[in-house]
Amino acid sequence: MADATDEDLDRQRHPELLSWLAEREAAFEAWATALGLLDRWDFSARSLDALEDLVREKFAGVEEVMAAKDGEFVQGATWYIGEAVRRSYAECGTHAPLVWMYDPKPPTGRAPSAFFDPASGVVTDTPFVAEPGAVEGGWLYPLGTLNELYSTVDEWDEPIEPRLRGALHDPDEDEDEDDEEQW
Repeated sequence: MADATDEDLDRQRHPELLSWLAEREAAFEAWATALGLLDRWDFSARSLDALEDLVREKFAGVEEVMAAKDGEFVQGATWYIGEAVRRSYAECGTHAPLVWMYDPKPPTGRAPSAFFDPASGVVTDTPFVAEPGAVEGGWLYPLGTLNELYSTVDEWDEPIEPRLRGALHDPDEDEDEDDEEQW
């Protein structure tokens, strides 16, 4: 794990991110209530399964999700997934806490786009969660996790069945890492 850099701190303090996080937290109860019983939304794996079902019912594919990314449902889902992931890592106690970040200069070499711009067709204009000091590739874009639900094959053309709960901390991964360190 690397230490937080000045660039990380800038990503954590970006005004659009801070505003969005405050708005999402304030809107959470109304968002969750509109989707069903408030107590159903406890940031657990089971609640991500329920959210996954709703996403699959609401959108036929990635294009529809991306077209709606500036809307209340997708923004609420993005925040909810990120918070569920952050909380699952915090509970494990074996990793640095994940923090919300936003990079207004996408690492892909594209020109910066507006925050959650539905016309951009990318997820790099949306907030992500990561350990402070993590490099690109160690970042989790919750909106990207939503989009992955519509993937049917991986990079080796092997069939996959992505799940939102797959983004949560897996304690078995820590056991695997411990086993590797022993060898």
